[in-house]
Amino acid sequence: MLVGDIPRRNARRYPTKTAVISGGIALTWAAVNERANRLGTALLAAGLRAGDRVAVCSRNTAEWPEIVFGLAKAGLIAVPVNIRLSAPEISHQLTDSGARAGIVHTDQTALAGEVFADALELVVQIGGDEAGKEYESVLAGSVDADPTQVALSPDDVQFLLYTSGTTGHPKGVALRHRGMIAQALDTSLATEAVHTDVTLGTTPCFTAGGMIRTVAGMFLGQTLVLHPRFDPERVIDEIERSRVTMTTFIPTMLIRTLKVLEAGPRRDLSSLRRISYGSAPVPPGLAREAMQRLGCDLQQRYGTTEAGGQATILTPADHRAAVAGDEGLLASCGRETAMAEIRIVGADGEELPVGETGEIVINSDMVAAGYWNKPEATADTFRPTGLWTGDLGRRDERGYLYVVGRKSDMIISGGFNVYPAEIERVIAEHPGVDLVTVVGVPDPEWGETPVAVVVAKGVPDAGMEAALRTHCRGNLAGYKQPRRFEFRDELPLGPAGKILKREVRASLLDAAEQ
Repeated sequence: MLVGDIPRRNARRYPTKTAVISGGIALTWAAVNERANRLGTALLAAGLRAGDRVAVCSRNTAEWPEIVFGLAKAGLIAVPVNIRLSAPEISHQLTDSGARAGIVHTDQTALAGEVFADALELVVQIGGDEAGKEYESVLAGSVDADPTQVALSPDDVQFLLYTSGTTGHPKGVALRHRGMIAQALDTSLATEAVHTDVTLGTTPCFTAGGMIRTVAGMFLGQTLVLHPRFDPERVIDEIERSRVTMTTFIPTMLIRTLKVLEAGPRRDLSSLRRISYGSAPVPPGLAREAMQRLGCDLQQRYGTTEAGGQATILTPADHRAAVAGDEGLLASCGRETAMAEIRIVGADGEELPVGETGEIVINSDMVAAGYWNKPEATADTFRPTGLWTGDLGRRDERGYLYVVGRKSDMIISGGFNVYPAEIERVIAEHPGVDLVTVVGVPDPEWGETPVAVVVAKGVPDAGMEAALRTHCRGNLAGYKQPRRFEFRDELPLGPAGKILKREVRASLLDAAEQ
């Protein structure tokens, strides 16, 4: 099965069922399949060939799913472009991927549109007004013919998803049709999805999570509701209006949604059955409040872009057990999903005993083919023994995985290994903390020392730092104690909501130099 088969099969099964809702537009599965056919056929008629790369730069719109499926049907490789990138960063992705064509939303033409026009042979604009190059005109001038005559294999690349660059220059992760279908199956099993589900998407479609959500969240013929950005009040309105059953948050989104519910009138959120979250664990108090106030289950997932998405799941049953007293479970990201196998290995590649910390290695059909045009980086990460993630973790005697941080983030202080994620979990449990990240900075005595950068709930008072120090002393060994606390109004976040540690550390170093 290929990604382009998803709309074709669902159009046959559920032709009149709503597939996509966004910005006042609602499209049936028959319409999504027809429009995907028209797009794929039009691009091939314009001279593109299977295997060519097509860059896509747009906020969340109704067109995203049909673009994903249309390119897949034509054998073209989608290159999602982050709308927040600068012109040089966009140019790098176009050059590195060798993209020949692009699709850009009119909202992005002031920057991305100019870069696209200079670098690409063909640019189609969503919402534009130039005859022959406007998206709807291109579709209207094409035919509803499924371009499935293109010879494709499950091992052909379907997406090039560029890493966020938090650990260096962004690299294109080459995800195959086989991997995306495997992820769709794995996600469907993990979420107990059914075709009547209505999934709300607020995180960007151009991220790895957004691409996986589009394929996996529509795999069974579900309805996908897309918002251009996260807004807690609009999210609550949408859950009521569209009877949303599932959505994906990061913990900060969950916190902000709960704040709106607490301050406003009672809302009917009875349709919501599950919220999936990632990027960071949630404290027991937050999990308990979310489950009670929202009346739904929570699940946490762990994975990487290179792994093709999730590889573990902390189930709703695990969350219920945690709020009932087994609170340590919430520091875990769960057990392996049905289609993933995880090992914890030492530097020699040998599997480590239960409880010992080592690198997380993933084996799965979901794993990407490698990095685009990066043979050395591919060989280092995508090995015959599995995907070496660069994440450090340990497994307990019950099989639960605990991620302790990135190898590149590990702090060596006074000869001891200090894992920022462990400190962050402790600090995040304090009721006065909204966001926290911990980074290592050079220290003349200890080599490196951990610094905690905190966004407080409200304005931090004079006793906040003392309270956090007392909290850490009661929960962390002495060598793991942050030597310094800094309070900020906000932290830099990537498009998927992850804190950009590299930027935080750079700002600390710049301040020290000044």
